[in-house]
Amino acid sequence: MFKRLGAVLTLAFASLVWAETQQANLTVYTRTGTFIGGYNDTYPDVRHFKYIPYAKPPVGIRRWASPEALDDSTEVIDSTVFGPSCAQYVSAVPSVWAMNITGNLIVNYGESLLAGEFAQNSAEDCLTLAIWTPANATAGSKLPVIHFFTGGGDVTGGINIPTQIPANWVHRSQSHIVVTTNYRVNIFSNPHARGLHNHTNFAMQDQRVAIEWVAENIAAFGGDPSRITIWGQSAGSGMVDTYLSTYYDDPIAAGAIMSSAFAIGYPAMTADYDGLNFTFVAKSLGCDFSDPKVELECMRRIPPARIENFVGQYQDNSSLVDTTQSAIKFTRQIDNKYVWTNYTKRHLEGKYAKIPTIFGTTAREFSALLPYEEDGPSEELITEDTLIFVCGGYNTTKLLNQANLTTYRYEWAGNFSNIAPVPWLGAYHYSDLYMFFGTYLIAPGEITDLEIQTAETMQDYFLDFISDPSSMSNKWPAYDVYAANGGNITQFGADGKAVQIVTGDSVEGACHIPGATYNTTP
Repeated sequence: MFKRLGAVLTLAFASLVWAETQQANLTVYTRTGTFIGGYNDTYPDVRHFKYIPYAKPPVGIRRWASPEALDDSTEVIDSTVFGPSCAQYVSAVPSVWAMNITGNLIVNYGESLLAGEFAQNSAEDCLTLAIWTPANATAGSKLPVIHFFTGGGDVTGGINIPTQIPANWVHRSQSHIVVTTNYRVNIFSNPHARGLHNHTNFAMQDQRVAIEWVAENIAAFGGDPSRITIWGQSAGSGMVDTYLSTYYDDPIAAGAIMSSAFAIGYPAMTADYDGLNFTFVAKSLGCDFSDPKVELECMRRIPPARIENFVGQYQDNSSLVDTTQSAIKFTRQIDNKYVWTNYTKRHLEGKYAKIPTIFGTTAREFSALLPYEEDGPSEELITEDTLIFVCGGYNTTKLLNQANLTTYRYEWAGNFSNIAPVPWLGAYHYSDLYMFFGTYLIAPGEITDLEIQTAETMQDYFLDFISDPSSMSNKWPAYDVYAANGGNITQFGADGKAVQIVTGDSVEGACHIPGATYNTTP
């Protein structure tokens, strides 16, 4: 009897020790606070911290101001639940993102994907990031880190997007950490107000403060601050490429990945240097003042939902109704501080971070970006506009080759019916993220063996890069635009193959070879 009781007590004590160890591993101490994380429901070998502030809240007098680093703090913060995305609007204009594709928009907990109103799960106090690690990672693990910046055309986006949750990838590798980041968007990021005197592009500034926070604190989560790779998709990709030109002498990162948008040829720019768009919104909301400072102070008192609803509904009306009203736009703008006039010139002057890079495109970038039509846009428009990104990648990597900087190229060309549910989508802009994050598993429909193999291959190629950007394995050859046939591009998902190496000319020949055509369905 006593022997049995002793065994029970020993087992109970061991269980208690195990539980305490597990709980201790969910508590991480940093300079800016103590964060309590959790284990992923689907992958219990993955630890997550979904809510980590990286800058002071940009509210009140900090609205439309540069982000401020956080003070020292011993505050204990529950990081098991996502915070809000940055203030944004849910458009009422039909789009393929709302009508056909699963899980690519921020989670708004029941709000219609065509609500035509302020995103109810968004707010100004939004400068947070999230971290996913293997469950057994500790402060001494020194794992490589990939720091992701979401897309959204400078007007939407955030951490809490189902297809951008990296739990599957971290579960598979058990050897790296993923960070994803909120940053300000739309008028709260790019106001271009008269009263700011060309002080704008706040998302670009948010990005830098987030990268600095990760570099300072990621070791506590098991990461290696000397092995941080920054990665962006779409607007986030353009931000990363721009960042490498802005902070060329101190990028912090060891490597960078740009997926589907580049500083050269970036299409979503605003040229409103007189602040007319901001003044129009201000007057419409009762802030009708000729003095720019008073106009700005008045607008800082308007609730964010009221501002976003006016801007969004005005823009929707321009699209939904036959009207001659003037368009308004709040995206990044050249200021020659964070966004530059001439990137080619900066490249040639050596003003680009001297770290290894990856540039990627999808075969049919614009099938999902052109105005929505049930039967899809014209093939001519898809091809013409896709070349904006393809040729932007070509022109940038050509300049990097001239500077003897190592770069790699990929094209995503897969066409799987669960992530591309209508036939004209194909390898559309964004669809490669399903593969890298492993979230193709949440898309309804058949999942083939080829899709699984392709996704795992793509994850492993990226992992190979972030583990040591300066020493890639031979399976992914570096790009050399001057080589025969335009160098090598790694192509994923085409011709029934998970991966193959193709010539640069076969992908981007239309950018520089007279008479060459571009293939949107390789």
